[in-house]
Amino acid sequence: YPSYNTIVGSGENGCILHYTENECEMRDGDLVLIDAGCEYKGYAGDITRTFPVNGKFTQAQREIYDIVLESLETSLRLYRPGTSILEVTGEVVRIMVSGLVKLGILKGDVDELIAQNAHRPFFMHGLSHWLGLDVHDVGVYGQDRSRILEPGMVLTVEPGLYIAPDADVPEQYRGIGIRIEDDIVITETGNENLTASVVKKPEEIEALMAAARKQ
Repeated sequence: YPSYNTIVGSGENGCILHYTENECEMRDGDLVLIDAGCEYKGYAGDITRTFPVNGKFTQAQREIYDIVLESLETSLRLYRPGTSILEVTGEVVRIMVSGLVKLGILKGDVDELIAQNAHRPFFMHGLSHWLGLDVHDVGVYGQDRSRILEPGMVLTVEPGLYIAPDADVPEQYRGIGIRIEDDIVITETGNENLTASVVKKPEEIEALMAAARKQ
């Protein structure tokens, strides 16, 4: 059974966090963001991938995608017992702000921009939430999500960047919405990625889509 209503947003609809109309035509050159999950023995999954509709990322799409992917991969390395969502989020925000400065989407000193929460128009949701019998499971997060993680805790890891079509940024980045989401369980020594088998590296996605077209 689905664990929640599936989100399928193409083009600028990928910038809408909980887009549920799922009715717009996918166009050549668009990205499509798919946020879907199912229940297994009563427990919910929650996974997101973002694909290029025509099978190839544009340069601008790839540049944003690479920032999000680096944010995810860094999170997966850092999540372990003794850390917190707050601590890992801080590292992710630094990656995002640094990347957006390099692309000219943000301008200024990285530390000052972080202090100003300059990333918030582009990354406006939490990095992680508890996952269990409900897709947004109950549980204490602590102030600013500072609760220390322990073995057995299950949570999502879902960095994203959403650049509104009317944002005051270089034109090639407008309307790009990308989220990559995995589900992990905290172990004694780190974490286990429960959704690792679903491809997320851009070259793997392009190869998968190219192979599908040949069938």
